[in-house]
Amino acid sequence: MSISPLPSLPQHDNAEVKSTREFQLSLARTKYNYMTSYLEGVPLSADVPVGEEFSLKYKEGVLLVFFQLAENFKTNVIELLEKELNGDIDSDIFTDIEQSYIKLEKEMSVFHPDKDLKNLKNFMYSLSKLPTALEDAQNIPKDLLKMMEGIEAVIKEVQEEGPTALLKSTLYDLLNNDGKRDYLKADSITDYNDLYQSFETPPLTVTIKNKPWMESDKAPYQQDWFFGYLQTGGFNTTNLLAVRNDNKQAKNAMLLSNLLNKMPLTDAILQSVLGDNKVTLQTAVEQKRLYICDYTMLVGKKSNILHGKQRYVTAPIAVFYWSKERAAGYPETDGYMRPIAIQLDQQYDASKTPIFTPNDCSDANDSNGLKWQIAKQTVNICSAIQHENVAHLGACHLILDTIIIAANRELSRQHPILTLLIPHFRFTLNINNDALHNLIIPGGVTACDVGLTPESSFEMIAEARQSWRWDEQSPEQLFKDRGVDTNSLPHFEFRDDTLLLWQAIKSFVREYLTVYYENDDKTVEQDTELQGFISALVSPKLAGFKGLNGLTATNNPEQPFKIDSFDYLVELVSHIIYIAGPQHASVNYAQYPLMSFAPSVTGCIYHQPPGKETQLDTEEDLLSWCPPLDIALYTLSFEYLLSGVQYDVFGKYNEDPRIAYFKDEKVTEVVSDFQCQLAGIEIEICHRNKNRAMPYTFQLPSMIPNSTSI
Repeated sequence: MSISPLPSLPQHDNAEVKSTREFQLSLARTKYNYMTSYLEGVPLSADVPVGEEFSLKYKEGVLLVFFQLAENFKTNVIELLEKELNGDIDSDIFTDIEQSYIKLEKEMSVFHPDKDLKNLKNFMYSLSKLPTALEDAQNIPKDLLKMMEGIEAVIKEVQEEGPTALLKSTLYDLLNNDGKRDYLKADSITDYNDLYQSFETPPLTVTIKNKPWMESDKAPYQQDWFFGYLQTGGFNTTNLLAVRNDNKQAKNAMLLSNLLNKMPLTDAILQSVLGDNKVTLQTAVEQKRLYICDYTMLVGKKSNILHGKQRYVTAPIAVFYWSKERAAGYPETDGYMRPIAIQLDQQYDASKTPIFTPNDCSDANDSNGLKWQIAKQTVNICSAIQHENVAHLGACHLILDTIIIAANRELSRQHPILTLLIPHFRFTLNINNDALHNLIIPGGVTACDVGLTPESSFEMIAEARQSWRWDEQSPEQLFKDRGVDTNSLPHFEFRDDTLLLWQAIKSFVREYLTVYYENDDKTVEQDTELQGFISALVSPKLAGFKGLNGLTATNNPEQPFKIDSFDYLVELVSHIIYIAGPQHASVNYAQYPLMSFAPSVTGCIYHQPPGKETQLDTEEDLLSWCPPLDIALYTLSFEYLLSGVQYDVFGKYNEDPRIAYFKDEKVTEVVSDFQCQLAGIEIEICHRNKNRAMPYTFQLPSMIPNSTSI
């Protein structure tokens, strides 16, 4: 018997339809399965089930972005080759170039890569042995043209193998000659600006419009207002915590006593930075004005060596003050987050890990403010590391991976909840599979762009997953627990915009589920497929989620928990949609705009954190902390790809607006109302952005896809 195309609850079907649904689920359980051996404590999809693969339309969209990326990549490679070959080259290097180019011609004529990433990497490595024989300097243009053709051939192969293959170690391998790679070291900030030359749109970091209140002698990204703004309207707003005297109202807030045990901040420092001798740490806490970003999750993590260069990791603490008073160099708004002090480790040492401040009032030997610039950049880098491993990959991609498997194993295709969630699950398993096998592997993109060992990255992901609690991660509760809710912090760009979306999602889900459950707790309890989904979510052998406090214990070991509340079901389904759409968009689409300019944010530290005795004389000295140009190019290319692909638009469920995705006419008006709400939110955010120091666009509904598909 065929099942009706309209969704229904299993308890409302006859015996024959129930049997058909059960058979469909039995087949689904052979396709959708977990593996637990890849990341300890993080259950993941064992593979990409049939039907979950990227569509042709999706691949076309990725390729359009990739072509732009590849053109920029190629242009930079050629320029760096020209820079090296046209320089003063000694005979040894010239011999190396001659020998390696002969091998390039030979390999390019016989090499046929198959669709295995390891073989593609070997092909990339063969390019490092390549540049062709040069008889004299006059041959350089012709030989560079041959090199360019070789690079174009690589790009063509990447179209088949996957775009991320280009972003591993290609440029290093192509240019490396016995480790002589000084030409990949930036001579000035301009070298990093030049890496975007083939992109129509440079990143937001370097295109921020100057305003009268800004400091005229510094680029916007170097200014303190920008550093403060990143905490509430940047690429990673998940780390900001309130500082409190107790945890009664915000259980995850940092206690002032604990902060001072690690970082001996004083009233004198706070007063000096603010230029106000009336404020104290205690009054700042009582007035809910003191905030921190504390990167304790990086304690004990290890950095890696890449291309013979040691990289570094630390666990900084950054302190901020929410100010309402007008000050030079800060926005003319109702308030702003003002950076006060940074300590580049968890324990204070007057010599090795002093407290840095904007005005060097803490005896850190930083009269020219260059160490303060490095301290801010270091915090940004640590935020980027936490972003890539936890806030982005762990809290979005991998959380959804587990949910998708559970949903498809327990909810039949007839079920209204799966019908609703399928567009929000689209392509997630495929993109996650690509990430696990191409990106976060040893030697992959993440190991190149993020300065941790793969083992430390895996450890971070697993630790975050073990501490993840379902209800605590809902937006309203999360902001409250961190002490950054609307009762504490007046303005928080991400929070203020995302809560509009959260409320709209909950309203939509409530109306949608009412069509099938009639707002009835008993109907929820009687839904056997839903109960199976809940059991899969909480089972330690399956999804293993904790913290679903709205469930009811059953005292039945085979099904220890059940859901018997319509209101809690609304929260649960809304949360899934929120993670897949707005939450992921907030961390994904900010990558190229705000994370791709290495002097501001990158994923790795290339010099030990400065101490009191560190001597810095000019801005060129800051370049020692920045990555080589090839790593900067990989990073911005990868982030351009991830930020450039958007398959669909949040709340719009069909490619053709004249053909409804939902076949049940009873939900047509519900979907229409949701889309109208989202249109209103778009307008509201645009109005808000006119009065902000810098527009926050990452929660605009039009800029959010339905699913975590990139």
